[in-house]
Amino acid sequence: MEIVEKHRSKCTECGQCLEVCPRYNDPGLLDRLYGYLEGRSEIDAGSLLRCLTCGLCTGACPEELGIKMLISPARQKWVNENGLTDRQTMVDPEAKNNLFRKIAELDETPVYRESPGSVVYFPGCAGTYINKIMAQASIALLEKAAVDYTVLSGVEYCCGAVSAGAGDSGPIRRNGQRNIEEIRKRGAKILITACPGCFKAFKDIYPRMFGKLDFQVLHVSQYLELLIREGKLTPETVLNHKAFYHDPCHLTRAMGVYREAREVLGHIQGTELANKTPENSACCGFGGGVRVNYPSESLDVASDRYRAAENLGCDIIITNCGGCMQNLIEAGKDEKIKVFDLAEYLSLACGIKIEREDSRMLELVNRAYKLCISGYGKPRS
Repeated sequence: MEIVEKHRSKCTECGQCLEVCPRYNDPGLLDRLYGYLEGRSEIDAGSLLRCLTCGLCTGACPEELGIKMLISPARQKWVNENGLTDRQTMVDPEAKNNLFRKIAELDETPVYRESPGSVVYFPGCAGTYINKIMAQASIALLEKAAVDYTVLSGVEYCCGAVSAGAGDSGPIRRNGQRNIEEIRKRGAKILITACPGCFKAFKDIYPRMFGKLDFQVLHVSQYLELLIREGKLTPETVLNHKAFYHDPCHLTRAMGVYREAREVLGHIQGTELANKTPENSACCGFGGGVRVNYPSESLDVASDRYRAAENLGCDIIITNCGGCMQNLIEAGKDEKIKVFDLAEYLSLACGIKIEREDSRMLELVNRAYKLCISGYGKPRS
């Protein structure tokens, strides 16, 4: 297999990938992945499922290899051989156990403007059904800035990125072209996404699969920074906090977007940013299916972000990813440090306050996990 040959020929076995990895510490892992991908041996499911796909290993590797580049094709091979489990189909919009359809049955789903607009806001499944504060705050800011916008929300427009990361490429193949056509039909010149996974889908995966897009793709942090720079949003309320910006893995390491969120925070009076660069940033523990496969271990990883914030003297954590926010809130139920979404925090600075229901959000999502996944919460071998 070409990817194995490339990895094996360049890997110096220095171990730096394992030194930074929050999930693996076994030097024999690479050989097991080589053998499995080449069809020489079997592999245990834990060797594949424990990966957060955070990309820390790639950043630490002198050859920019890491473990992730082997995990992804190995997961796809595993699915081809063994089929999909309910933990993988739970984010497939056509699956009976789809998590977001289940949450929609349990709770009211906000309805947003769907008329044509030059800017399409894509809150993604997490922003539509779980971390609703992200979408509500972003839309309030678009209203304040008098943006000609429309919203493309709902599980029927799922981008498919999370499923693809779990080894199920079906949703991204089925939905991608349809999503692109719907955005074109709305008359969009700009698409802004809330979720880093959605951003990667539209910015990177879709153009490779379906051809060059005829609209600009921006993450919400990039668009908010643009609105401030153009004078369409002016943060005037003083917010006296020392902030820790948590870099979402799939936005910072995967897509190289980290400056704009920090620029936004730099315009908010009274707010001091403790970590001005993504150096030493780390994962929240949510990604790669770890949150549903190893819930307690996932939350342990998230708890480390609070220690990092504490060590820098911060009283708040700000992020802009639905998965990160969910995991940080759940892991920090007993913490003094409060977590904000970037758009939510900017809306406060612009005089807009939106009520949050963290306890209800966590109750709903964990209830939905139990309804959608067999044996959820039980220890996995």
